[in-house]
Amino acid sequence: MTAHDELERRYRRLMTAYPRRHRREYEEEMVAVLLAAAEPGKRRPDLRDGADLLVNALVVRLRGWGGVLGAEAWRRAASVVQLAGALFLLGVGLHRLPLRLAPFLAGGADALDVARPAVWAIVVAVALAGLRRVATGVAMAGAVVEVVHVARWYDHSPSQVLQSSWLVTVALLVAVASAWLVGGPPVTAPRGRWWFAAALVVAFGGRVVDDRLYGYSSHLALIVEGRPQVRLGVPFYLIAAALAGWAWWRQGGPVRRRILALTAPVAGIAAMVSYGFAGFMYSSQRFPSPILLQPVQWAVLLATPPAVFALAAVLVDRWERLSALVRLGRQAENVR
Repeated sequence: MTAHDELERRYRRLMTAYPRRHRREYEEEMVAVLLAAAEPGKRRPDLRDGADLLVNALVVRLRGWGGVLGAEAWRRAASVVQLAGALFLLGVGLHRLPLRLAPFLAGGADALDVARPAVWAIVVAVALAGLRRVATGVAMAGAVVEVVHVARWYDHSPSQVLQSSWLVTVALLVAVASAWLVGGPPVTAPRGRWWFAAALVVAFGGRVVDDRLYGYSSHLALIVEGRPQVRLGVPFYLIAAALAGWAWWRQGGPVRRRILALTAPVAGIAAMVSYGFAGFMYSSQRFPSPILLQPVQWAVLLATPPAVFALAAVLVDRWERLSALVRLGRQAENVR
């Protein structure tokens, strides 16, 4: 293989970092320009040339994803996530508010316990009113409140922080979805948004019943006189899940798939904590002094939500492209 052929092969290998559509249109021209500018006898690209190609490939991919994520279906999905997520966080904040409000008014409780439901109630109100910039600012403030609320436990109970990481992810997701909706044309209100509200009311009602009968606990079952007993609120939770599922189903196929992609980071962080940090959780809860997370563990924890979303978005894109090809094939067969 001559030096020219080897250099061309290496350039083409670097070009695979670009999207396929971009390569079909520009690869030959780019490779020809690079080869023409190369010194005689050169066998491999310079570090600078290779870095320029890879950085430009990343820019092209991000620009392409920016156009894809700005599509109407993605924005409608972000609107649903904003509303449903804020409603869910409102319910979580209201859960223990009766225990916190009286001490707060007496000057003996933390203001965060009162601020949590208040800020998410404001997000719901301004989002329904179509005030996108205000909703984004309040949602970001709410995410900060949730982060601070959980971070206070870290020094004495890091396992509790890990167990609440999915809740923080929901808050950050609502803030990101709100910021997503600021640019571009206004998005129509989500279909079935009142079904989401009904799901919150029913779930909250079940929680109130459980709290009064069994006390404040997250378990759905308990042992009474040696026998397992399902809490009375469980039917409420099942009805709430059915209402939320119906509201999700009404969004239409493209929006439904993107809602799943947007909420995948919450499931991803919950799975990572349950399985990836199982050993850490076990040892942290049993040692006399708390074991804190190492930098590598923090990196894994923080990288999980964006990585899961990127994977889910790619799967949605691949699925829709494959489905479009299948439809074209069936249409061609019907024409015959």
